[in-house]
Amino acid sequence: MDRRTFLRAGALLVAHAAWLASFRQALADPASRARFRHGVASGEPGTESVLLWTRVTPEAPRPIPVDWVLGDTPACDPPLAGGRVLADPERDYCVKVEVGGLAPGRTYYYRFRCGRVNSETGRTRTLPLGSVEALRFALLSCSNYPFGYFNAYRAVAAEPDLAFALHLGDFIYEYGPDGYGAEVARALGRIHDPAHECLSLADYRRRYAQYKADPDARLFHAAQPLLPFWDDHESANDAWRGGAENHQPGEGDWAARRAAAVRAFHEWQPVRDPAPGVDPLARWRRFRFGDLADLVALETRYTGRSRQVDYADHLDVLRGRADRDRFLREVLWAPGRTLLG
Repeated sequence: MDRRTFLRAGALLVAHAAWLASFRQALADPASRARFRHGVASGEPGTESVLLWTRVTPEAPRPIPVDWVLGDTPACDPPLAGGRVLADPERDYCVKVEVGGLAPGRTYYYRFRCGRVNSETGRTRTLPLGSVEALRFALLSCSNYPFGYFNAYRAVAAEPDLAFALHLGDFIYEYGPDGYGAEVARALGRIHDPAHECLSLADYRRRYAQYKADPDARLFHAAQPLLPFWDDHESANDAWRGGAENHQPGEGDWAARRAAAVRAFHEWQPVRDPAPGVDPLARWRRFRFGDLADLVALETRYTGRSRQVDYADHLDVLRGRADRDRFLREVLWAPGRTLLG
């Protein structure tokens, strides 16, 4: 390691330690815990912009003014940008701010303020521009709250030099108290809220609120920008364009349930809202990391996926090679089956 690299790594560790100290100080403040129960997050960075997120816990059902500030030190002093937005009941008091005019490949810090109460400080980063020698990021998926603690989230937050965290989906699970992981949930005291399967907008909002209130989840979200994408459990197990394995008769209209799940996702995640007239299901994204890499994210769950093949439906009729070949030709490899649409 040459001297310049050594000094840069040392400065990074010092800055990371200062940020962790400021985060823990805010997290220990009872007022902050009560007002900003679900922490802060950033996501979908560009070379000159990043999106900031928080949620304010309301004291009464009315819009709440929220101030925000961004700087290049954990103290956000001097501030480089700031402003005021409203936490609206229509969006479940979730707040998003897109900050522009930033420098490429830079680390920034931000926080929110409601009245006299500050949130914890988040750390974020813009995408690099031009020549990039290396790219280091975290890859996560399948975060089932009842099935165990979010130790992996805490481990990711401890890394000082991640460019971003990519979450491939199943950020929440929709099951009720007897669903996947129920036995472990009872042993650990991590039982799903609400205590029934998520079907409505209110259900999905409460489920996100439970997951994001977890201390390790708060630390993870505040530590680096997030690129979050959905899979099936953000709505229901084995979802496809016309339904889901875990959407049963008597659970209402699938399109309405899916719309509620997608709306809650857009409210509770640090992602840009769909533009007017754009299908909210069409979450296709591209992120460029200088001249080194492009990340292209495809929507493969709701808009193009055919219904999954359940092999149990066909085992009784597979009597020989001819039946097998017919199954492969007409079912598994049927020309009309799609994943991307």
